[in-house]
Amino acid sequence: MMNDRLISDTLRTLHEKAEADNLLRLEERKKAAAVGKVYGHRWETAYLAVGKPEGEFLYFIANVSGAKNIVEFGCSFGISTIYLAAAARNNGGHVITSDLEQNKVEGARHNLREAGLDNFVTILPGDAISTLSSIEGPVDLLFLDGAKELYLPVFNMLKPKLKRGAIILADNADKEEVREFNQLLTSAPDEYITSFLFDGRLLAATFI
Repeated sequence: MMNDRLISDTLRTLHEKAEADNLLRLEERKKAAAVGKVYGHRWETAYLAVGKPEGEFLYFIANVSGAKNIVEFGCSFGISTIYLAAAARNNGGHVITSDLEQNKVEGARHNLREAGLDNFVTILPGDAISTLSSIEGPVDLLFLDGAKELYLPVFNMLKPKLKRGAIILADNADKEEVREFNQLLTSAPDEYITSFLFDGRLLAATFI
């Protein structure tokens, strides 16, 4: 993928924007705390993106597994989606993703066009519980990176559509809101092989 200049340049720009956004929000949070105020998240403009190492892992695992039917919950501005779409292109597949924020949907579509990958992705705007319910299986790879409290209901909705051997990846696995989802997978060794990666931030599993 890194040999594709269009994708590499787009990702470089987006990672820089995401880092700048993270630093700005950190500074705003500190200023709010200093005057005793609660920092108000502006989810519609927050990148909340995977870092480059995690993105490259997404590309690697999707690519080497030959995943064709890839489903993503929470595309934000499309950084993770670009990594997944690059693998889908190699495998002759397609990515279906969703996001609640229309601003992010439009931004992701723009960024996918910039990377030359828009033909390999379908973005479903709106509530994922509704939009992703319509997808067809079997799903080869599922990536969860949206609202953390929805990991479990989204997964339970999509589980019947996962193929045996499907890969399940969940970002922000170290957050409290994801604990119940983590327990579901890690407490069922007859169904899932699991591992925590990137200092516990990413849960990787296989549906056996």
